[in-house]
Amino acid sequence: MEIEKENSGGTSAASGPARPYRHGLARPSSYKIGYSLGKWLPRGVLFVLADLLADATHWTNAEPARNLRANLRSAFPRWGEREIQDLSRRIFRNFARNLVDYGRFHTITDEALDRLLPSVQHFSLLEESIAKGRGVILVTGHIGNWELGALFFGRLGFKINVVTIPEGKERIDSIRGAYRMRQDIRTIVVDGSPFSSLEIVAALRRGEIVAMLVDRGGGTDGVPAEFFGADRRFPRGPFVLSRATGAPIVPAYIVQDGNKYRGVVDPPIVMDAPEDEPGARRVSESLERMIRSCPDQWYNFTAS
Repeated sequence: MEIEKENSGGTSAASGPARPYRHGLARPSSYKIGYSLGKWLPRGVLFVLADLLADATHWTNAEPARNLRANLRSAFPRWGEREIQDLSRRIFRNFARNLVDYGRFHTITDEALDRLLPSVQHFSLLEESIAKGRGVILVTGHIGNWELGALFFGRLGFKINVVTIPEGKERIDSIRGAYRMRQDIRTIVVDGSPFSSLEIVAALRRGEIVAMLVDRGGGTDGVPAEFFGADRRFPRGPFVLSRATGAPIVPAYIVQDGNKYRGVVDPPIVMDAPEDEPGARRVSESLERMIRSCPDQWYNFTAS
């Protein structure tokens, strides 16, 4: 369940592309190596290799590490510098482990996927929202493994559309697009063309899920809302789409839980008033709760 900037930055859904940003591991070689090794090596061995690579990346990629620590200090001002440093290292490791699982998803069986993601808290909220027939705008943030969410919900028979902006590397776009296509997950690229907005609206009117990342890329036209005590702007797209189509906004997350994952679905947000700010506040509160619950899975490598 995502929208991209997948493993790197963010997008303002249906409002045009944001500036690409790339984490040190978000490159074609990482995906190719992950896919290849995922076919032959056990998950535990891959995690050991991922941890080693993450530690090296943590020390050699100064900009994302610096940005991450600054964001952590802002979100958790009472934490000491040693805690921030240790958490930053764990986040890099968890990010690398996410890439391992991302590479394995297209080879594991349905039974293995069920063992990897055995439960989704409040899943009935998503089912009830879909049953209304107006589609669902599923929003999440750069926390946990959003790619697994798209795969899991797609397996349950939901039609999934992932809103994304171009990665900036054609090979990465191609890898991700081919991967989703094999899983019957449709990608809608927001590239400044008005047709992308029409595609999103059409998907919602078919009663499908449109998934997007909303914790970055609001821009000057974004909707203001307090986020960890600071003023932030969230992409306006989800709120405009909800009001135009009647589709509810449903925050949802897939996060690591030991060696497995667990899903969390928050109550739907219905935009039945002309103002966007109440909806943005609820999305912000939902993201805050999830980040406080799993701070070592918050992959915020961009400068605030």
